[in-house]
Amino acid sequence: MLLVTGATGFVGSAVAAYLHEQGHPVRAVVRDPSRADVLPDGVERVAADLADADSLARAIDGCEGVFHLAAAVGAPGPEARELNVGGTRRVVDAARRAGVRLVHTSTSAAVCVPDPDGPGCVVDEDAAGGTALTDTYSLTKAEAEAVVLDAVAEDGLDAVVATVVNVYGPSPRGPLSYNQLFAAAARGEVGDIVDTRVGWTLAEDVAAGQLLAFTHGRTGRRYVLCGEIASFPEVLDTYCELAGSPHRVRALPGGSELGPDAPPFADRSVVYGRLGGYRVRDDGARALGAAPRGIADGLALTARWMPRG
Repeated sequence: MLLVTGATGFVGSAVAAYLHEQGHPVRAVVRDPSRADVLPDGVERVAADLADADSLARAIDGCEGVFHLAAAVGAPGPEARELNVGGTRRVVDAARRAGVRLVHTSTSAAVCVPDPDGPGCVVDEDAAGGTALTDTYSLTKAEAEAVVLDAVAEDGLDAVVATVVNVYGPSPRGPLSYNQLFAAAARGEVGDIVDTRVGWTLAEDVAAGQLLAFTHGRTGRRYVLCGEIASFPEVLDTYCELAGSPHRVRALPGGSELGPDAPPFADRSVVYGRLGGYRVRDDGARALGAAPRGIADGLALTARWMPRG
């Protein structure tokens, strides 16, 4: 039995569905029963809360592994720290006490550091940790990753870190995350975007990479799951073309700001644009067999799946 936290979220629901499709018994942590309809039939639901250590211990009982995906995105500082750091600490403690392997889902934002070999930043599987980003989400996710790796080094926790880059594409939860930005561009609601290069990965490919990390990953290792590096304007214009939209975006140079009416997730182009974008070192994940699709295939799949209008 594999436990998935955040199983009703955008990425978590894709991971729960993928594990189930691969024949693994799955137990999903569900805090809000009204959101559980995205889970496939046959996935066990368990009521638990990351703020409640006892409920996590009960949820993990009988499991052989935990996929921790629950996180706060866009929440105020105290709330984000409580869930992203405090919640992760309680999941770590529960997994350690149960003696099971943990796959902790991190983000490129948590390990985006100045690139010693050139301009911009690098997301490196072998980085010591920390991030050059200063927003609440990035900082709290960096702290959460440190909680996991410290527990590996100091307490013998069996854990791997799956670091994901910008996630998009089909998910049982629907067209959320960067899909919202794609849809807004196709409607002509994205006039400007900062021209910065970052990584992009399909949600299903994240799920496949996480399972590889669980089954074959080395304890204490970080695995970066990235499909392809591409600029925000390139990705948005390609999506518009594939979706049959005549709209295109205007690329602004790195360091530019967007107006207050910019759609969700457009601000990430600003955040990474200040750093000069990033490149990725993901040799470890690819050595495990991870083969995320590039943006041509990924965006074509997304355009066929996403509702129009």
